[in-house]
Amino acid sequence: MTESRWSGPVLVGVYPGQSATVVIEAAALAGELRRPLLCAYVGIDSYLTEWESGDRRIHESLHPADLDAADDRVSLELASAITTALDGAAQLEHGWSLRILAGDPSQALARAAEEVDARIVVVGTHGAGPAHAIEAWLSGAVAVHLSRTLTRPVVVVPVGHEQRGSASLA
Repeated sequence: MTESRWSGPVLVGVYPGQSATVVIEAAALAGELRRPLLCAYVGIDSYLTEWESGDRRIHESLHPADLDAADDRVSLELASAITTALDGAAQLEHGWSLRILAGDPSQALARAAEEVDARIVVVGTHGAGPAHAIEAWLSGAVAVHLSRTLTRPVVVVPVGHEQRGSASLA
């Protein structure tokens, strides 16, 4: 077996209300690859970061300096939901962490993947239904953008076909 040229963690995009299946599948990959799992949440109100100069945009995207109370609350809730989702899931001998990013979701995830030298980037599809279709059309599909811009593997976990009552991230 040849060694991958990417030595970093498995990076997974997460957000409140997302199907827990995405994190569970990313954790399974991380466990099989013996890599840590890095969960990344892009603040929903941080799109304006993309209008900043290149140096500042990279810094702000990867390490937002000013997290308000809402961001703190969301990150704590996400961390708790991820912990619950991973309870009893794949063994993560290298653990997991959560990073808050800023900017356009696909661009922020791409910058994070480059910074941490991610082995694989994992994202989920949008849910089913007209509201999700409009959301995907307006925001652009993160998976499509990542697969076109990154040279590392991108894994897309299909969601929206799950049974009612399946777990989601808080």
